[in-house]
Amino acid sequence: MHDDSIIGLVAIILIFGLPFYIAKLVVEGRRERRAQAHAPENWAVLDQAQVQARRLEERIDHLERILDEDAPGWRSRAAR
Repeated sequence: MHDDSIIGLVAIILIFGLPFYIAKLVVEGRRERRAQAHAPENWAVLDQAQVQARRLEERIDHLERILDEDAPGWRSRAAR
């Protein structure tokens, strides 16, 4: 009889406790992801990426100017 009550108690804990524990983990994970999304390190990485993108744009513009001088009409040939 004593074993039946322990099994029943464990079953009740699993039935009600496990879903609450899983829900708690999900909520904590969401909070952590939101906090990481607004972390200063992420903004620094985005700033670096923006600087790099600007540099690449300048390089492309410079190369296009060189091609315009050296090979006029290259744009129309590349579009074909």
